[in-house]
Amino acid sequence: MPELKRTLGLWSAVSFLFLNLINTGIFFGVAIGAAVAGSSSIIAWVGLALLSLYVAMCFAELTTMFPRAGGVYEFAKQAYGRFPSFLVGWTTWVMSSIATALLVAAAVAYLLPANALVIGGIVIPAFLARVVLSIAIIVVLNVIAYRGGDASERLLVILAIGTVVLILMAVVPGLRAVHMSGFGGVSLEWGAILLAAFLLSETFYGWESISFMAEEIIDPERTVPRALMISTIAVAALALAVAFATLGVLGPDTLAGGLYDKPLVEMLRQSGAAPWLLLVANACIVLTFLGNATGSTVGAPRLLMALARDRLFVEQFADVHPVRGTPHKAITLQAVVTVAIALISTGAYTQLLALVAAPSLLIYITAIVLVPWFRWTRRDHPRPYRAPLGYVLPFVAAGAFLSFLVAWVVLDPTAFGQLRLLASFLLFSVPIYILLTYFYDPDVLIRTTNRFARLNLWFENLILPRRVRREILELLPDAHEKRLLEFGSGVGTLTMHLAEHVGRHGRVYALEMSERNADVLRRRMERHAHVRVIHDPHLVNRVHPDVREVDIIVGVGNLSYVQDIRKVLREMSAILPSRGRVCFVEYVDFFWFLPNPKWLNDAEKLRRLFAESGFAVTVRKRRGLFWNYLYVYGIKEKRDVPYI
Repeated sequence: MPELKRTLGLWSAVSFLFLNLINTGIFFGVAIGAAVAGSSSIIAWVGLALLSLYVAMCFAELTTMFPRAGGVYEFAKQAYGRFPSFLVGWTTWVMSSIATALLVAAAVAYLLPANALVIGGIVIPAFLARVVLSIAIIVVLNVIAYRGGDASERLLVILAIGTVVLILMAVVPGLRAVHMSGFGGVSLEWGAILLAAFLLSETFYGWESISFMAEEIIDPERTVPRALMISTIAVAALALAVAFATLGVLGPDTLAGGLYDKPLVEMLRQSGAAPWLLLVANACIVLTFLGNATGSTVGAPRLLMALARDRLFVEQFADVHPVRGTPHKAITLQAVVTVAIALISTGAYTQLLALVAAPSLLIYITAIVLVPWFRWTRRDHPRPYRAPLGYVLPFVAAGAFLSFLVAWVVLDPTAFGQLRLLASFLLFSVPIYILLTYFYDPDVLIRTTNRFARLNLWFENLILPRRVRREILELLPDAHEKRLLEFGSGVGTLTMHLAEHVGRHGRVYALEMSERNADVLRRRMERHAHVRVIHDPHLVNRVHPDVREVDIIVGVGNLSYVQDIRKVLREMSAILPSRGRVCFVEYVDFFWFLPNPKWLNDAEKLRRLFAESGFAVTVRKRRGLFWNYLYVYGIKEKRDVPYI
């Protein structure tokens, strides 16, 4: 199976992380902070810069402990268990998709005029122009992520260098024109400062992104901590420079008035910068947003891939492209979701900002408190890097993040509405988790089957229609007086027909993993002495050892739950004679959108899978009302020949 390739060196990792860390707040945040806390917002900027450095150290310790692609999900899995780690992974991925849409929306807002766009005499409405350009940018970014390789790494480095150069070119003239009177009103109004810190915190988000790439970084134990510190220091320094220059030139009152939607550009204009520097400032802003969106687009699919590998998402999304070495299916889904979010948001920056900030802070709190937790519970686990004062300072950092959230909830009247929307994201994840658990966890499957045994009996003609039963019997023309194994009999919908098909001198072994289904089946088979019902809770892992020789094996809807299909097929082959028959029918394409197990998707691979265990089979699909039926039937045959 193709795997991710370790190709990222130190400077590629630094570039990737830098682009993820430098967010929209570095440009828009100065005005937002001034509107909330005035000149005191500079305290929030300095506090966040210092806090970001320590959080980077926490992520360095955690990532070097668990250098796998899941990042925060991987950390949560090691500490909190299956469902909480799913919530962490799901929330992080959704927030990353929203953040990418936020960045693209911000870039498009800078690139296009607020009014209609006129091209060659054709008037294009502003909304339509923004939507089309947003989709085009998202598609291009995902193509870059899909292609991977040296070209993508070079692009990350170029974008990072270009961003730093352009920001410095735009900020240095402003720093020369700073008036210290702009900071004369600084006071310790902690409520306003904490609310400003909440709104500005998005500026520094992205420490976790390096952990998504852990399986692709060369020597992650050394590279990850160095990349985190270099990138975080660079972003913190640039953010403070932009905030200091903008506040010092324009003043907090002017910024708070909301007169300028491009504070950095206006700061340069008022500081007397040359016109070409105004163009540099605009280019700098757009490049920063697109660079960050590129980093998010490259990193987030790795998180989805990690969830899929642990069967906490559809397992097909764990696939790695055999040539590109990228999680191509996860990237495709990421593109679709990001486009959908961009369309729904219609480019509204402020709507998306709070949606990103609150859950991201919660995710960071759950992650950084794991530094002391793992030091207590996993003292012997290798730690190539150790955050200083790791038993105490992570709780201080988590407390600071929590205070930002509290200030937002208390002081912002829109907070509860945003919280309801965020709660809907979490609630939406619960049925997804339940569905995935049912799909992949045999214990949950058994409990659910037991609970709905009576319901299965009532709806048996819908679940297994008569025409399907007839076709199965037609595929077993020589079953009279033979020994037959039914692998997963349910409530006996097919068993009754099989009992009659083999006749009184034949034999039917009906294996069923649900105890209640088996009880129902025993009552239905009381008049058929040649049918033996065997309750086997381990059916997903084996053929019951009491069944030693049969002539025919039949199964409906159970192969897809088998944990090791090769092992079970070998056991079936062992109890069949040469040219013994097999006939399986699987339910696929549930409700036309639910995914199938990977090995059921490709007919040719399925034939080869059976051939490995000595079967020559035919695979065909038949349409149903709510799902399709996949027929796999043939004979035990040593030669690899087609079965007709």
